Amino acid sequence: DAVGGGAAGVLRLYEERAAELGLAAALRRGPRCPSLAEALEGLQDVERYYRHLYLESKLLLLRVSCDSLADMEALPQSWERILERYKEDVVQDTLLKISLFVDNQRELCCSPGS
Repeated sequence: DAVGGGAAGVLRLYEERAAELGLAAALRRGPRCPSLAEALEGLQDVERYYRHLYLESKLLLLRVSCDSLADMEALPQSWERILERYKEDVVQDTLLKISLFVDNQRELCCSPGS
């Protein structure tokens, strides 16, 4: 999935360049690129997003009784309310940050004099 691939790419780049980057460079953001710390923070936000979505969905399904017509009729609306609360803006924003970070790091690695 895109988030897992993004996380792997960020961590791989950091591992490859950790010695030359140092902590200060990892925390410094560029004019068009987030810092490594921001990229990793975004990945944690996505993980938290999916964890909360999963737990709330699981709780809903555990509360529903298949023997209760009222529960079964209310299930689609309850499911929609959960999905409305968990819009994918966090995921899309993070994927954009990761993409910018990885592209910027590739440019730095491949540019003359690096």
